[in-house]
Amino acid sequence: MVFKRNSANARLLCGAATGLAMIAAAMPAAAQDAEPETESGVEDEGIVVTGIRSAIESSLEAKRESTSIVEVISAEDVGKLPDLSIADALARLPGVTAQRVRGRSQQISIRGLGPDFSLALLNGREVVSAGNNRGIEFDQFPSELIAQGVVYKTAEASLAATGIAGAVDLRTIRPLDFKDTKLNVSARYVVNDSGELNPDFSNQGYRFFGSYIGQNDAGTVGWSIGVTHQSNPTQFLSRELKTNQNQVSTDANGLIYPSDNPRQGAVSRDFERTSIAGALQFEPSDNFSLALDAFYTDTQDSGIFRGTETPIASWSGASFDGATGNGPFADTATYSAVVPIVRTDTEGNEAQIFAAGANLVWGVTDNLSLELDYGYSTLDRNDIDYESYAGTGFARGGPQDTITFTFPQSGRYSVDTQLDYTDPGTVLLTDPGGWGQVGFIKEPEINDELHQLRAEAEYAFDGGFLDSITVGWIYTDREKDFDSNEAFLRQSAAFTDGALAIPAGSILGSTDTGGLNFDVIAYDPSSFLTDGTYVVEKATFDTEWVVSEEIHSFYAQANIDTLLGSVPLRGNIGLKYVDTTQSSTGTIGGGLANTVSESYDDWLPSANLSFEVADDFFIKLAFAKTITRARLDQLAANQSISVNPLSCTDTDGDQVPDTVIAFNPPQLVCFNLSGGNPALQPYSSTSYDISFEKYFSRGTALVVAVFHKDLSDWVIDFNDTIDVEQQIVNAGFGSILTNAPELGTGAFSGPVNFGDGSITGIEGTLRVDFVDLAESLDGFGGSFSFTYADAEVEDTTMTALDIPGYSETVWSGDMFYEKNGFQAKLSARHRSGFLSEVQNFDGSLSGAQARSETILDGQIGYTFEEADGFLNGLGFQFEVFNITNEPFVTENDLFDGAGNQIGTFPSRHELYGRTYNFTIKKEF
Repeated sequence: MVFKRNSANARLLCGAATGLAMIAAAMPAAAQDAEPETESGVEDEGIVVTGIRSAIESSLEAKRESTSIVEVISAEDVGKLPDLSIADALARLPGVTAQRVRGRSQQISIRGLGPDFSLALLNGREVVSAGNNRGIEFDQFPSELIAQGVVYKTAEASLAATGIAGAVDLRTIRPLDFKDTKLNVSARYVVNDSGELNPDFSNQGYRFFGSYIGQNDAGTVGWSIGVTHQSNPTQFLSRELKTNQNQVSTDANGLIYPSDNPRQGAVSRDFERTSIAGALQFEPSDNFSLALDAFYTDTQDSGIFRGTETPIASWSGASFDGATGNGPFADTATYSAVVPIVRTDTEGNEAQIFAAGANLVWGVTDNLSLELDYGYSTLDRNDIDYESYAGTGFARGGPQDTITFTFPQSGRYSVDTQLDYTDPGTVLLTDPGGWGQVGFIKEPEINDELHQLRAEAEYAFDGGFLDSITVGWIYTDREKDFDSNEAFLRQSAAFTDGALAIPAGSILGSTDTGGLNFDVIAYDPSSFLTDGTYVVEKATFDTEWVVSEEIHSFYAQANIDTLLGSVPLRGNIGLKYVDTTQSSTGTIGGGLANTVSESYDDWLPSANLSFEVADDFFIKLAFAKTITRARLDQLAANQSISVNPLSCTDTDGDQVPDTVIAFNPPQLVCFNLSGGNPALQPYSSTSYDISFEKYFSRGTALVVAVFHKDLSDWVIDFNDTIDVEQQIVNAGFGSILTNAPELGTGAFSGPVNFGDGSITGIEGTLRVDFVDLAESLDGFGGSFSFTYADAEVEDTTMTALDIPGYSETVWSGDMFYEKNGFQAKLSARHRSGFLSEVQNFDGSLSGAQARSETILDGQIGYTFEEADGFLNGLGFQFEVFNITNEPFVTENDLFDGAGNQIGTFPSRHELYGRTYNFTIKKEF
């Protein structure tokens, strides 16, 4: 049960009415930077605590009273730090990290497991995702509209879903948690200090927000609405040197140098988002409540890449002239006869997410309550990746260049050229490499629809060991589809000798690449698709798939609130049975429809126990078995099938095998299958947790937690023998199974459940309200958290596998001062190297080893708190994101001629710059 007063989940989360009151007190702060008074603060000897300190106290209270191991962040925490994404705020929590994508924190990892292994909830319900997999893109959710974020590190049977890493529950405002009408507005000016790297994209943006919360006089009906609109600029230089083992060479002196196709240039983007969240609550009595909530977001993420590919491999026609340096990687390398491909890539997407829910609670008797909860969410997303090529002439027929690369250890390389690539007399629309195309366009479409229905009954006991028993059923129905929509761009009749001068009306100027030193002409290719410049030729290799899931979850949970001797004990012990039917439709055998279904079930026990062994000192124990379903693109039924003539053959010439020669699996089978695997089982984890939590005051606490997860059914690419009967029938070969059904066992190459491993780690968190140390330090506070995790997953050959999102060490810290309306805060977060996800040439994602990074953010501001008239509630704020201009860098291992690793060197380097926010806000 979620987000209704006196609900079972609220009891499970907070354990007591005081804890629930504290969480409710945090919710009014959801309107960004709003600072409610007594309802969000704590009265102590006549002093009202509000703002950052109030939010910290609320978060600590929620953690203290939770019987599970959770981390909580409230709206004031979000509003008081740079909040380009809700992921930035979540990444400051212990054990939680974020990956930046195009400069924005977008993906979340929990305790060393990446975004594919945790689940995101919106108001306690599963919600659709904007990408082509399950992982939520958190920048779809504006922080102003989120009242509270709860990270579940341990599972409960009554939760809608929990991945093997955990779950993140984003909670919007509940208007009856407020006592008074609230109206908040804010306006923000945003600027990125990288400047305007492309002439048609500004480095300036804005953000507007407004919210209204009201109630009737009786306090039985409440309503709220919040609206935010933003334009957020991103400008960065992209360097892709490509340094993996197959993309480098070694000269006679042992120096390693690039020998593939480095790609570099200027990227400019504008992230526009309009979001609306609303809620309506009706609570006419203590035994009945009805809550409706809705969320809508419309994002337009538009961008441009202007730069070059520089083919320097032996196949390209270029020559390697020499390298300098002391090794192992060269300091410089020079190439001649190089023909760069000048690329203008129009990139972006439009996405709309709508989510709505209804929650009804009826107290049938003093002991029995019933709850019905329904959630619906949908996504429509359209992307574009439109590549327009230019160069000095067709098929290496124009002027060729001599290029020298300089490679600092940071990966921030520079390029010296002989030709001027900003000159329209030199650079023409053409096919520089003679590859048969002058451009390429991908327009992927993603649709996602999810229904979730929960029915729950709770029976509360009148004293005794058990506080209550909860039983329930959750039905989840989800369908997601993807279509890549790809096409080649060919020369039109307007081209002469394979080239065409760039139309003067489309030329905008040139890029500004600064230290990269490789400016190119900037032109707008948007009209070329319709004005006859290009001929669009539909590709024959589109990727299309549909994945659907129907899940029935039945659970029972015993909620404990008792004394064990003199020790208070609270907690829950539960069991969930999950029955899953998954189906995928793709193509097989040259375009035939291929629908494959699979069913499986899981028993998922869980237990959370909280012992208060001394005043405000808790020892929490947790155990759970959890699952995470495989990535949707791994489940896609796009497969290839072939027949092994040594096992079976076609004797009548109809291209269908009809005679068995020999069959001895796994060595000899008739049918070989490759591609996605719709029969994948979920990743599994059995987790054990213990947490020691000492709360010295409402704002000071010390927490140390130890965790261990046994991981199994890890999905890896492998060769296996599986049941391929459905695919044989779909490919038109089913007739042979009539007399030889054993042939339904075939060889498969692709993703299978084959890996096992574990993660063991320790977390420590210290949060201090400095007034507890000395009265003279009133207003100061801070926190520090550190997480160490030792993780290893191996395949059947005992070969170690990289874990997406895994960082061995993570830490975060902050210091703040807040008093008499003045606020200042400095926050840092660090993660060691990790396996990130980066976009490939074909638009798919693959792992890349990212270097460690430390992000520093800060803010300073003032709010008139006790002024007369209009000034009361008026505030000003200045924020800086990424103060030290920390880059995102991936690297690859370097090897000598004998295959021994001799170092690493950067492969990708993206420098996002600093983002400054200037905000004026007013609470009425």
